[in-house]
Amino acid sequence: MLTVMAREFRLMLRRPALAGLVVVLPLVLLLVLSGIFRAGIPTGMALVVVDLDRSELSRSVTRMLDAAPELRVSGQAHSLSEARALIVSGEVRGAVYLPQGLERDLLRGARPEIVTFYDNQHMSAGSMVARGARDAIDTAMAGVRLSIRQGQGEAAEQALVRLQPIPLQTHALFNPAFDYVHFLLAALVPTVLQIIAAAATAYAISLDFGPGRHPQVLARMAGGVVPAMLGKILPYTVMFLLILGLSDLVLHGWLGVPLRGSLLLMAAGAALFILAAQLIGALAFVMTRDMGRAASIIAVITAPAFGFMGLGFPREAMSQLAQAWGAVLPGTWYVQLRIDQSLRATPLELSLWPVLWLGLIAAVLGGLVLIQLLRLRGRIGVGT
Repeated sequence: MLTVMAREFRLMLRRPALAGLVVVLPLVLLLVLSGIFRAGIPTGMALVVVDLDRSELSRSVTRMLDAAPELRVSGQAHSLSEARALIVSGEVRGAVYLPQGLERDLLRGARPEIVTFYDNQHMSAGSMVARGARDAIDTAMAGVRLSIRQGQGEAAEQALVRLQPIPLQTHALFNPAFDYVHFLLAALVPTVLQIIAAAATAYAISLDFGPGRHPQVLARMAGGVVPAMLGKILPYTVMFLLILGLSDLVLHGWLGVPLRGSLLLMAAGAALFILAAQLIGALAFVMTRDMGRAASIIAVITAPAFGFMGLGFPREAMSQLAQAWGAVLPGTWYVQLRIDQSLRATPLELSLWPVLWLGLIAAVLGGLVLIQLLRLRGRIGVGT
């Protein structure tokens, strides 16, 4: 088996396509993803204001909108139809409508209506624009109402109590800054690596076990078809673990994602995750003996994995099929383990469950690959 492993490392150097799939592509994707999410928090999203009031209050609201970190007031629109055209064209992410008579109605004690329009087809950008506009408008309106009440003779404390009788405190746990690096980049890297590990393993196996190849030569070199398969898989396990470790250095070092849990538990989960992802690729190939069909199977299983992990949409709200699909993907449990041990400081006895699930997935996939290898053994005329 060690002989086959040494041969596999030499094969990587002689095969540019294999080296590109195993080393170059993951590193390039890691750099690209890190560059995209390096800022962490989206800022400066364009917003247009439809100001029909042209008062000091409307100008104050516009200044508050422009001061919000999420927003950037890119200009004024003369009508809602013009603002809508700007949103549809993608020039701006949203619009705020300030009606005529806004300041007059507010000073009279009426309740004028400010309307925010935003593009929620792009959900992340739309929700941030809506939240930023709401916070800016609420702050501006609260300041004006407080000034009005104080002008009417109320003390500052009494005016504050009337404006907000029951103060509401909201605390976002584990990621209070809503930093995309902490949850999105930390999950995207394993998701991408899961696809590449499965595809690269299938391609590497096809070089010796594919049609027209001579797997009996490799099997006799290793002393059996199972050691030959292990010798094919394990070098890539080492390579992908090194790449995953490098990504963790970037996340926890350069990008500052906290590490509050057990490094040993994360390492065990990483090894099982990479091995399980590889076994998906190995099983796809040994079942089909065709790289094209194996790549299709791998794509169908792993490409939509991010949607089933429960980060963008909660898993408990998914259908039974979607929950089952997510449960059999190793990336689901590895991402949960990473979040638990990096951000939440989850106790070890609770974080053991994702590791056990990863071990179970790897064992089941390994058993299925072994069954296929036993069927293949008779065709190539060597032992197990």
